[in-house]
Amino acid sequence: MNGHYFFDLFPPFLLGGIGLALAFVPMQIAALTGVSQSEAGVASGLINTSQQIGGAIGVAVATTIATTFTTHYVDSHPGTNALSGGALTHGFGITFYVLAGFALVGAILAAVLIESPPKASETETETVGEVALEAA
Repeated sequence: MNGHYFFDLFPPFLLGGIGLALAFVPMQIAALTGVSQSEAGVASGLINTSQQIGGAIGVAVATTIATTFTTHYVDSHPGTNALSGGALTHGFGITFYVLAGFALVGAILAAVLIESPPKASETETETVGEVALEAA
């Protein structure tokens, strides 16, 4: 097996970088839309903190799943150990399927729970003297 960086690794790295840029920038914009200027720093810090904690929990869950299924493989296949190729492949494979399921559930929830902005005709206005007030 002779792997080459440019042909084997560069395309997925490039695709991952573009995908992350197309995901994180709009996510930050959407999360900070409607936040007052005085609270933008707190909101941005909360976004970054939740990303860090979410990433740590995600790694912990993935590690637990991989370790559990690798151990089950070793227990059911005498003569193998936790560092054998078959055991690791089984544990990592199951983990990737579970994480793909989490991603699918997250995408469905995001599509279902997204809020649409209120239409301009639905807002109520009240005229007080010469000033029109808009109710939120």
